[in-house]
Amino acid sequence: MKKILILIIGVIITFFSCKETNKLNKVENILKNRIESYIKECNKNGVSGSVLVAQNEKVLFSGGFGLSNRNENLQITEETIFTTGSITKQFTATAILKLQEEGKLSVEDSISKFLVNVPIDKKNITIYQLLTHTSGIKANLENARDFHPIEKEEFLRKIFHSSLNFPPGSEHRYSNIGYSILAIIIEEITQLDYEEYLQQELFSKAKMKNTGYLLPKWDETKMAHAYKCQENRATHLEKWKSTSNLVSYHLKGNGGILSTPSDLYKWYIALKKNIIIGEKSFEDLVYPHVLVRKNGKNSYGYGWVISKSDRNTKKIAHNGFNGVFYAELIRLPEEKHTIIIYMTNQVRYDTKIIGKELEKLIFDKNYTAVVPKMNSTKYFSGEEPNENMEVINEFVSILLKTETEQTIESFIKTHIPDTGKHKRFKEYFLAMQEEFRNYKLVHTLEYEDDTYDILLESKKGVIEELTPCFDLKFDEQNQITAFGW
Repeated sequence: MKKILILIIGVIITFFSCKETNKLNKVENILKNRIESYIKECNKNGVSGSVLVAQNEKVLFSGGFGLSNRNENLQITEETIFTTGSITKQFTATAILKLQEEGKLSVEDSISKFLVNVPIDKKNITIYQLLTHTSGIKANLENARDFHPIEKEEFLRKIFHSSLNFPPGSEHRYSNIGYSILAIIIEEITQLDYEEYLQQELFSKAKMKNTGYLLPKWDETKMAHAYKCQENRATHLEKWKSTSNLVSYHLKGNGGILSTPSDLYKWYIALKKNIIIGEKSFEDLVYPHVLVRKNGKNSYGYGWVISKSDRNTKKIAHNGFNGVFYAELIRLPEEKHTIIIYMTNQVRYDTKIIGKELEKLIFDKNYTAVVPKMNSTKYFSGEEPNENMEVINEFVSILLKTETEQTIESFIKTHIPDTGKHKRFKEYFLAMQEEFRNYKLVHTLEYEDDTYDILLESKKGVIEELTPCFDLKFDEQNQITAFGW
């Protein structure tokens, strides 16, 4: 009788277990279909990129859409390589915490402990302040370019001779330079190149084979080419090879590491399971150390932004953007440990929202996600098929003819309804006037979301887009509602 009772209980448990599993699978399939449908719409509207969505360590969707190389007609796949941009900062921060675990540094150490000739005003800046962007060091050096080589000593000399934005520790202001200094400290302690250390101590342990700057044996056919104004802006690898075949300190440690969504997912799993750093260090990594803005809601950890989602749950995220590529990694630990990874090789206003749109779509079954519209029409000088293009041509005419400030102000008052944007628009306008003096209009690209790219040509035949300062966006009343980024 006892055996029969145990058998009956077993059958009941199995029945309900199977029923629960089937219910879960049905929910996951519905969610997967919603994600796939959204990605198809993005693809149809000219967006290109790669997405991975997972919950409770189960990948619900992983795939690419659009082209990685338009000349070769190569599709973006799960294996396509993009730049992570400033997501790189969490690799640097993790490396620092690993060295702290090993007793080789403390985040409370001053940078003068590891670097020589540090001036008095910067001598007491701590590693903690670099990690949290509270050091007062500028965001970037003047005229710095990601792919322009610079010697370590020259890089530090320029930083040490520059003024601070504010007294160290007094406020938060994003600094790429700060994370490059952290990369140099890693090199000083380990006597290894920054990337060599990451490959040995971080990426290999996370089983990340498609992440790095120059060291992986890259398959260049899998590299996403950058596209700006529909023109090929090459890959990071091509740019490094065309200069010194070295990673510039303008970029090292703060951005530019190449990866794929699937490798970034491996990174997430390795952190979550304390494979690279211990539990205490991981808690420090994502702890809300400082407010991004006084009286604001968002905080900065070490290479992560900590905030609240629309559902008032904890959100840990960071993005990366260099004007062409964009990447975003979103973690929602309180909601089925959801992770969303999105990377693209062409950016406009709406393409940066795809990660957040996926988040809304996942947690609100009634939500209709916004689909960016990247398909464009090319118009040459003088063509005015609509009112927006009339405004564009007026704008370009004023810009290139070096008109008086009164003419500029009249344009601003007429076409920009938000008076709060007038001052910033004028400042950008005057700066662009100076930079593009004696250029001529090549063509304008009109996108389906009522945004515009303007391409100009110098007397020497150099073609440049009027960005990042001006990508104009219009509303239904033909008024400019946004510009720049």
